[in-house]
Amino acid sequence: MSSESRNSSTNEDERIKALHRYGILDTPKENEFDNITKLATLICNTPIALITMVDEDRLFFKSITGTQEQEILPEQSFSWFTILGDDVLEIPDISKDERFKDHPGVIGSPHARFYAGAPLIDEHGHKLGAIGVFDVVPRQLTNDQKEGLKTLSREIITHITLKEKSAELAAKTQRFEDLLNISTVSPEIHCILDYYGNILFINDAVTTILEYTAEEATGLSIWNFCNKEDINRVVKYIEDGLRNKQKQFNVDFRIVSKTGVIRWLSWTMVAKNGRWYAYGRDITDSKRVEEDLMKLSFVASKIDSGVVLSDSNNRVTWVNAAFEKITGFTLEDLKGKRLGDLIAGPKTDAELLERARQLSKQNQSFTVDLLAYRKDKKPIWLSVYNTVVLNEKGSLEMEVEIIIDITDKKKVEEELQVLSLVASKTNTSVNISNSYGNTTWVNHSLEKLTGYTLSELQGKKLGDILSKDASEHAIIEASRNKAQNNESYSIEVKATTKEGSHVWLSVSNTPIVNEKGELERQIDLITDITQRKQIEQELIASKEQALQLSEAKEMFLSVMSHEIRTPLNAVIGMTHLLLDNDPKASQIDDLNILKFSSENLLNIINDILDFTKIETGNMVLESIPFSIKALTGDIVNSLQVNAAIKENRLRLDFDDDVPETIMGDKTRLYQVLMNLLGNAIKFTDHGEITLKVGLAKVPCEKYIPVYFEVSDTGIGIPQDKQSYIFETFTQAKTDISRKYGGTGLGLAITKKLLKLYNSDIQVRSEEGKGTTFSFVINFHKVAVADAAHRVVDNADIFNGKKILVVDDNEINILIAGRVLGKWGFVLDFAASGHEAIEKVMKNTYDLIFMDIKMPGIDGFETTGIIRGLPGHYFKSVPIIALTASTLQDENSKFKASGMNGHILKPFKPEEIRNIITAYFS
Repeated sequence: MSSESRNSSTNEDERIKALHRYGILDTPKENEFDNITKLATLICNTPIALITMVDEDRLFFKSITGTQEQEILPEQSFSWFTILGDDVLEIPDISKDERFKDHPGVIGSPHARFYAGAPLIDEHGHKLGAIGVFDVVPRQLTNDQKEGLKTLSREIITHITLKEKSAELAAKTQRFEDLLNISTVSPEIHCILDYYGNILFINDAVTTILEYTAEEATGLSIWNFCNKEDINRVVKYIEDGLRNKQKQFNVDFRIVSKTGVIRWLSWTMVAKNGRWYAYGRDITDSKRVEEDLMKLSFVASKIDSGVVLSDSNNRVTWVNAAFEKITGFTLEDLKGKRLGDLIAGPKTDAELLERARQLSKQNQSFTVDLLAYRKDKKPIWLSVYNTVVLNEKGSLEMEVEIIIDITDKKKVEEELQVLSLVASKTNTSVNISNSYGNTTWVNHSLEKLTGYTLSELQGKKLGDILSKDASEHAIIEASRNKAQNNESYSIEVKATTKEGSHVWLSVSNTPIVNEKGELERQIDLITDITQRKQIEQELIASKEQALQLSEAKEMFLSVMSHEIRTPLNAVIGMTHLLLDNDPKASQIDDLNILKFSSENLLNIINDILDFTKIETGNMVLESIPFSIKALTGDIVNSLQVNAAIKENRLRLDFDDDVPETIMGDKTRLYQVLMNLLGNAIKFTDHGEITLKVGLAKVPCEKYIPVYFEVSDTGIGIPQDKQSYIFETFTQAKTDISRKYGGTGLGLAITKKLLKLYNSDIQVRSEEGKGTTFSFVINFHKVAVADAAHRVVDNADIFNGKKILVVDDNEINILIAGRVLGKWGFVLDFAASGHEAIEKVMKNTYDLIFMDIKMPGIDGFETTGIIRGLPGHYFKSVPIIALTASTLQDENSKFKASGMNGHILKPFKPEEIRNIITAYFS
């Protein structure tokens, strides 16, 4: 069939679209595909295997084992004829097939004479390519080999689909986070309007600025909020711009809130695709300052108070005549200098002056009374009212200071002192009340904050007017009792303004007593803390959201662990079976490479998942009896082959004073020592590696302090790199990963695992001469009952025992069947929870292996149903979970559902043997 005819087919077009959507063409080499082609050659006993994707113009070879890539048109390829069908295509003798007798791989190298291939079909039925095997002699596959080939084709599709879904999940997560940041964090209004100004979207800042919720504002016109005096000006400005092809506008206009409060907003608006994208920032304070400065420019030259203008660096730029009269300093004396430097003297409060300067640097206004000195060195008291002026970007532009000579006022009566205190707190709301708590005077700031005037508040208790919430009455009453006892107090209460708005107020009360110690009046300093309360609520919400994200992250890791470990279980399990099945001498090296690569991949996955569990606090150490001597001996023996490959000598130096059995986490200690010894072997050639184990000091009543030391004569670590080799994804040199491999997580995980033991690792190293890592762990002593417990390993106890394996994965069943079948067990299999329940009710089993994730009811539900059946057998038959998940809370699920234990996939045959032996001994 020609390329032209194929492209005319609707089904072919859909197939090509699906192929390109997965993004697997012209991509870098992937080890997973290479492992599958190697496994295909082993299952089908052929020298050649390949995975190809069939495009409209060419073949894409994802993996080739046993031959070289050949350029050939798709319609002339074996893969094309494979995807024409739904089942395995087998050609026993290619030389007799008219379709391929002139094929380059038939008439030339590798001179193929046999072919079998299975199409790669995704969940939508699209045939993306094929996995095929070749031999140089005519032959046929067995039914099991054909099933194995079809199983491998499904594993390839699983890998491709998982990769696509992972990329989609990452993109969606990023878009969600970006949208969340824009909608919830920004204090400015962000909105989208249609062409007529109707609000299509607006963020939560509308509540703070306009007092509407986002839901209330959506659908309203932006012109509903615009001050009527500004509408004509703004509309004309925008229309003129649009006529001049202008797309972006910057315009300031006033808006009116839900309760009638008028604010100035600076808007940036962009017209695009029939919509307006607008951003509004509250500039009310800046507008107020501009108006104040205009008035100040006129008044400054007429008033008796000193006026000083300074730039953003606190350098004086202008003073009025009144300031020269008060201090004696002229503009020439001060210009370009800091005011505080010239008027300070021996008794000036330097700390107060420095605090004022810090407030200025933080763009905060302040008021201080300061003992200063005139030009003639005469002391003088000055009251300084500082106002900072910010530019449109919120940066300090200038400072305006009003200077009042208060030398004489320092000597006035108490009443004038109170008024002076009130005047010095103009930015804070003030309420002065009599001894009974009835208001006698309030400042303008309080009137503005509450909406009530002095005449409306005078003679009344402020709390009775502002507090409408009954829950606040107890706090207010307790505070009044304190005031009557001449005690000051500070409270935070919820209040209601005259317009009905709710605000949070911080009230600091100071009682004023006379010479007789009697309460004469009270002064309340009141601050609006509504925004702070909102931030506190947002922080609580953010914390809850962070917990939800953490749970989502843990669930994602569990799912990824299951999806990655499931196909990896097939690769590792089949490798063990092939090695135990008397392989040909020519196949042993290939199988060992496959075993090493798959186990190395598993180690990398375990490193990443273990590191995440430690980081999230989800890893807990076990405490079971085990033999350190046996463990370290097994570790050293298992690494001898790796050490010998690099011509290293690996030895164990074990102190016999270390007790035979101790209590601890055998698995995590194994992981630490394997990491350290693995690194030592990796970075040492023609040298010596030693594991030393001994007592750190004399054991106490409860603990046994054991010292561990791993030393080598390898490449060493530079002195300047030793401080961060324990950081994540970090190695001592930039070429280490390329030259030696590894994730850079091993030492980071080792250090964190030892922290769980309350231990720390030490390193001594010299570049070119070797490295020594050491640490001490305090193990618990073994109780007598624990010391007496031993597991008997006797293969005879397996004969005739009946085991049910429940798993929906065909490869897992194949592996389990072959491993357990060699040990004399009578095996039965179930592919679902329902089937398992039916078989358990009809037959008697000595042990059940239960997969966790299955279609229909999962392993937990299935186990719970079995345990709920009447009869002692259903309550007591051992049920062991088979799981590829690492979710921490599944340990509790195992126990809750009635399971007796679990094995983490991928598993090694010896792990299953140890579990079974423990239950049958």
